[in-house]
Amino acid sequence: MKKILFALLAGLIPALAGINETFAQSSNDIASLTPVKNYFDMESKKRVTENSNTAGLVNAKAFKFFNKQYKVNGEKWREEGDCITASYKADSISHCIYFDKKGRWVASLKIYNEDKMPKDIRKMVKQEYYDYKIGVVYEVETLASAGSPTYIVNIEDATNFKQIRINDDGMDVYKEFQKP
Repeated sequence: MKKILFALLAGLIPALAGINETFAQSSNDIASLTPVKNYFDMESKKRVTENSNTAGLVNAKAFKFFNKQYKVNGEKWREEGDCITASYKADSISHCIYFDKKGRWVASLKIYNEDKMPKDIRKMVKQEYYDYKIGVVYEVETLASAGSPTYIVNIEDATNFKQIRINDDGMDVYKEFQKP
């Protein structure tokens, strides 16, 4: 389970590093998605045939799950490789929801700052690392985590930068770097 989570984190965090403020793209800037049967056209909310090459297509199962679970408007859909992603920003929190090619939910990622952290998680970090400043927080939930998210908290002081991992197993240093 931990290997799957680490592999997912290793791929997601760098891929999403730029997603925090990239929601101002026009529909002309988004790469065309390869259609697979049973897609929706996001503009008209109508089912599209599998032969269509219209940009903005989303797997119907993923679209239905997303609308039922998240109830937001203005999300951005992307397809890269074997992954379909829906992303949106609400209340200063960036959300990324990941689906496989068949439209099944695989993972979700929330990216936010210290002020949006759950109080118990913030308290845990501050008790151990009271001289450190908390930066960006990544909250990751996967099928393997079964409803219990893992938090990757970026902290720094004058000489060090650390990523702290917090999950059901406790808190540990995920990565550590010294500042030049």
